[in-house]
Amino acid sequence: MWLAMIKDVRAPDVSMKNTPVDSPMIDARFAEARAMFERDQVGEAEVLLRELATHVPNREDVAMLLAEVLRSRGRLSAAAEAVSEMAEAACFEAGVALRAAAFARECDRHGAAAQICDAALAHGANAPELWFLAGHVARESGDFAAARWRYLKALDTGIDLARHHVLGALVNTKRYTDPADADLVRCQAQFHDPANLPQTRASAGYALAKIQNDLEDYAGASSTLRQANIMARPRHSWDAGTWRHFVTARQRERVAHAATEVDLAFMPVFIVGVPRSGTTLTASLLARATGARDRGELRALRFIAERLRSGGHLGNAAVMSEAANVYRTLARQDDAPARAYLDQDPLNFRWLDIAVAMFPQAKLIHLRRDPRDTALSLWSQAFAHPDMGFTSDFADIAAFMRGHDTLMAHWKATLSVPIKDIDYEALVGDPQGAMAELAAFIGMPQVPHADVRHGVATPITSASVWQARQPVYSTSVGRWRHYAPYLTELTRFGDRNK
Repeated sequence: MWLAMIKDVRAPDVSMKNTPVDSPMIDARFAEARAMFERDQVGEAEVLLRELATHVPNREDVAMLLAEVLRSRGRLSAAAEAVSEMAEAACFEAGVALRAAAFARECDRHGAAAQICDAALAHGANAPELWFLAGHVARESGDFAAARWRYLKALDTGIDLARHHVLGALVNTKRYTDPADADLVRCQAQFHDPANLPQTRASAGYALAKIQNDLEDYAGASSTLRQANIMARPRHSWDAGTWRHFVTARQRERVAHAATEVDLAFMPVFIVGVPRSGTTLTASLLARATGARDRGELRALRFIAERLRSGGHLGNAAVMSEAANVYRTLARQDDAPARAYLDQDPLNFRWLDIAVAMFPQAKLIHLRRDPRDTALSLWSQAFAHPDMGFTSDFADIAAFMRGHDTLMAHWKATLSVPIKDIDYEALVGDPQGAMAELAAFIGMPQVPHADVRHGVATPITSASVWQARQPVYSTSVGRWRHYAPYLTELTRFGDRNK
């Protein structure tokens, strides 16, 4: 059922020596390689594609399929190298460079993505989409000044704001202190222009509200966010009844444990919670404190869990073993090995029984935060993924939180491994103490003299990219109080500790 990500296969004899580059055999061999990949003959497909790439380095379809094959086997550095070579062979033509850099970024190989973007721009490429992507790469790598300059270039070169939400990215490159800042004018113009599509106006509204929040104009931010969320809501199909049914079903499902022996050399650490509760910050600090490898929001567990459930395989121990191999491959990848791998996808709380069935040695960390602050933070962000469709309505946010609480209580009562709760307020109040506690929990010594007031340089692609890059601060604790006079819905969430 899975792509053969870890198969050890013998390559066929596919020599193309002395074959003309323009021979129909090239197309035939490429079709054969694609068929091999689709049949899970991944190793064979790689050998054939590498030989093809030697003969036709300018064939983008060959290079991209090779990169896909390598990524499917967890070889993300090799995949990024393949697309880098593709861009170079094309002399960094803007379109090819854009696709290559985007792929490298998806692999979390931001160094390769940055090199491709820089080379293309140095070669004279001036495509607004390339400037926009280069801004993302810089921002997610922590270089906010470079990101800001590139976003502004994207705007100057006429990027389509209906397709690319540049303003939302731009405003998350600095903290605003000047009420006359040009960014405020930009966002207001887009937000209030009735000629713009609702989604374009909503995106500008979220950006405008961020500036208003920085300027402590909480009344203005509340009004802007209320309008932006109304505009954004029609694109979401999240349903509270469907969510309740899912939560009930998950409590009833039984999962077989993987049939293989526990691999003690591989320790995954799942950091979960309601989104915006501090999972990104926790992973960033824990990676610095212990040297664990931060894989960001890996998304591998949700991929595996959804396929196990849809295929009716939760009770099959052999398939669970295969699934564990897939996850391990995608987490380990092809960079330097580590003693532990951090998976900070907060929505993994939905699948903790599957995680433990695959990896009894796994460590589970659960972030908790004042639900009023969490709700406000969710309501203040634009999210594209359907799983986050609940965030534009306070009633839906409350329903989602109830489901989260129900599932976490169930896992704590039924799973064979402990779940470590950590409060966001305690984390930002005493990061050194919190990291010492978490390091002990996962069984890893702390790195001597590690400064856990700052995160590490691992790319951060979540909505918390700005916050997680700053020195740890506690001003977000109790932020809901500034908005309470204008958003009475917040008081309905109550205090977690009461």
